[in-house]
Amino acid sequence: MKEKIYLRPLCLNDVNEKYLSWVNDLSVTEYLEIGKERLSHNDLVRYVEDSPKKGRHNYAIITKKTQQHIGNSSIYSIEIDKSKFEIGYFIGEKLFWGGHYSSMLIFNLLKIGFIKMGLSKCTGYVNESHIKARMTNKFSGYKEIKKINRYDKKINKDISVIELEITKKNWLKNAKILCSQYPELYEV
Repeated sequence: MKEKIYLRPLCLNDVNEKYLSWVNDLSVTEYLEIGKERLSHNDLVRYVEDSPKKGRHNYAIITKKTQQHIGNSSIYSIEIDKSKFEIGYFIGEKLFWGGHYSSMLIFNLLKIGFIKMGLSKCTGYVNESHIKARMTNKFSGYKEIKKINRYDKKINKDISVIELEITKKNWLKNAKILCSQYPELYEV
């Protein structure tokens, strides 16, 4: 049975061995924009402390029933004048890969951006070869705009990525469908 998730602000207490193992596991970070250097405990502390100064809102992904911390997520690149933002996430606990966990996470991040922050568009990119993420993005209501090449600092070369976007109007429409089809997992 799938367990619902929720997001809470990421804090220094979350910087532990589990978090450190996630960001240093290549299978977890394969598609993330993390450099190839191994990260230390101090790197993660700096990241958590410095993010608010850079306008990044970080969240721990928590299971509702068992209160397990399974990964992290962010809302960033917020442009108030253009009313847009980007999101990023990873699920570090591999037992929670698959199912609706990524789509529930995207749903909750978009709900914060669109409803709580009052923004109207979320943009981003997905690696063209990351088929599972592309399917989850489509399920979540994103539109694929165009394919472009973008530099990947981990492998030091350009890769093909798909530019994405979803508007508040389209998210609300998709959210209504998800909430009616899967009321046990999604709620506005």
